[in-house]
Amino acid sequence: MRNIVKTWAFAAAAFAVGTAAAQGYPNKPVKIVVPFPAGGLADVLARAVGEELGREWKQTVVVENRPGAGTMLAGDYTAKSAPDGYTLLLANDATVSSNQYIYNKMPYDPVNAFIPIINIAKSPIVMLAGKDFPARTVADVVAIATKDPEKVNYGTFGAGSTAHVDAHSFMALTNTRLTHIPYKGVSEVMLALASNQVQVSFTGVPPAIAFARDGRVRVLAISAAQRSPLFPDVPTFAEAGYGAFVAAPWFGLVGPAGMPKAVVDKIAADVSKIIMQPAFQKAYITGVGLEVINEGPEKYAAFLERDRANYAVKMKRLGIKLD
Repeated sequence: MRNIVKTWAFAAAAFAVGTAAAQGYPNKPVKIVVPFPAGGLADVLARAVGEELGREWKQTVVVENRPGAGTMLAGDYTAKSAPDGYTLLLANDATVSSNQYIYNKMPYDPVNAFIPIINIAKSPIVMLAGKDFPARTVADVVAIATKDPEKVNYGTFGAGSTAHVDAHSFMALTNTRLTHIPYKGVSEVMLALASNQVQVSFTGVPPAIAFARDGRVRVLAISAAQRSPLFPDVPTFAEAGYGAFVAAPWFGLVGPAGMPKAVVDKIAADVSKIIMQPAFQKAYITGVGLEVINEGPEKYAAFLERDRANYAVKMKRLGIKLD
């Protein structure tokens, strides 16, 4: 009985400390770490969320770009930061799900080093072709790659990136072989595609919008259940005859493991309120081709379990290893 009383007392004390921490949070600048260069999809989303959080909290929220090592530089930095809610990570598939199946060694534990806060949005993938490349359809790419594989290079924002994985999925599905040309970020990929340094690429919708509208690239297909209003003439992969190609990278906030639950819940609630605002969605989510997820800590944790299980199967099938 005495032990039970002590346990209750400890739990009550921990709850009180966590609640007090949330009530005083934040009382200094908060940092959102982004594992990609400035100007890309993840960076823009993080800065938009950070700006709105700054208004809500009346506190500075800064975005720090730490690209490199397949998102692991940012992941490692965040994992080893104090679990007080003042260093957060805009994570994606690679950071906490797929990298563990690509690299034999990682500088942090992708499963246990973080606490899920909120899964924000996902992006259908589009297959792009440069304007000087003769392919007008996905089938054209397959035909050209089958006839002369050396004529088709594909650009990604790094080895092990979701774009790299998506390209391998496509090659496995179509029994083709394309040549990988990695770049530092999606902006560089788009410029390389427009200048015919690479012929095709797999990327999220937002980076493709401006390049497609001014004719520098062609959008061949989109990995969504239905056509995008941004590209109404572009078929889905299913319509193009490749329905087995499925890809939808996501972005969510995580923090170092050990953060007080009350702080986690506060961040999740405040971010949820922001991303559900119609004006915010129009400017940064649905209006640029993303889809809202808005899953809090518990649902996000369950999502990550499924995501990691799916990648475990996919990576074993694709056989991508980088070390």
